[in-house]
Amino acid sequence: MKKFTLRLVKNCLRVGIIFAVGIALIFSSELGFSGNKMQAIATPLTPEAKSYEVALPDRQPTSDTENDAKGVLDNIREKLNLDQPIAPSTKKFIESVKDNVGEAVTPGREAVEKAADLGSSDRAN
Repeated sequence: MKKFTLRLVKNCLRVGIIFAVGIALIFSSELGFSGNKMQAIATPLTPEAKSYEVALPDRQPTSDTENDAKGVLDNIREKLNLDQPIAPSTKKFIESVKDNVGEAVTPGREAVEKAADLGSSDRAN
């Protein structure tokens, strides 16, 4: 009887701890104690530190940010040659794929229809 009581107490403690952790997680998400909301924000004390100051999340993006983004996008467009026309061999390949899709899909459709017919005949029995 003593062993049973000891196991019962241990199991109840485990369940209680799991329950308490679950409740704590639910309340922490409801109260907003996750993500950047709990991030420490301090004002810089020296002039050197002010030069490295990062924009706070509350600030709106400036036109400098938009210009930087445009520069990055132009760089990507140039590196990937996105302004160049599609090569004729690539166009031929795309057309052949479009033309041959029916041949690849038809056997699959037939297999699905056959399986559906077999399944429906099995259910009738």
